Amino acid sequence: MSSRPDITASLILVDLLKTLKTMMDYKTLSKQTGIPVSTLARYVTNKTLPRGRKIPETVDRLLKLVNIESFVQQRLVSNGDEVDVSSVVAESQLLKLIVPYMYREFMGYKIDSVLAVDKAGLVVATAFGLATMKKTFYCVGNETGFPSRWKEVKYRLKEARMWSKLYLPSMVLRDNVLLTVGVLDDVLLLKEIRNRFVESRGEITGVFSIAASRDFMKNIKPYQLGKVVNLISF
Repeated sequence: MSSRPDITASLILVDLLKTLKTMMDYKTLSKQTGIPVSTLARYVTNKTLPRGRKIPETVDRLLKLVNIESFVQQRLVSNGDEVDVSSVVAESQLLKLIVPYMYREFMGYKIDSVLAVDKAGLVVATAFGLATMKKTFYCVGNETGFPSRWKEVKYRLKEARMWSKLYLPSMVLRDNVLLTVGVLDDVLLLKEIRNRFVESRGEITGVFSIAASRDFMKNIKPYQLGKVVNLISF
């Protein structure tokens, strides 16, 4: 995304202020942010839209007021080897904190589209796409009746002698894409997805996940998948 502040940055800041307002009163929020109470009230009630080149800095400062990682950790369900993030993506208020977090992390990166790899990733991709006005796409696990519109990805399942398939929307393969995933634990799948983009002269700008296994992060080479960001490691 361009680093130039625009209407998107202003709207993300306002939405973040509205979310923080549900956690504290105007006086406390003003003290924490340095923004006058009267100005905060105009932002939160949609009477005024913040402007200026310092908006990204303000978003960063506001994100430091909340421990997003802790909120996510409290809602994860784990059995040791696997984690379930369904309770994370089910909470709209938490998603409203995750979106500006993503915006901050990928500021300055060129992103044409957002591509969800799994179901939890689709929730995140939709929220981020709506907030930043980016096209949002998703992968499917079964062959469709429109083969020209989907590109097959065949990959070996983790720790198994079996192969599986995933289908990518063909129209996204030439874009600069941000991948969103609920849980990152299979490096083989993402490597194959990357190969399809390389073949079509597209590019994976980065990957965002709610949770990622330490093994996955250890096996990813620097910039192999662009910038890789995860909220929780397991």
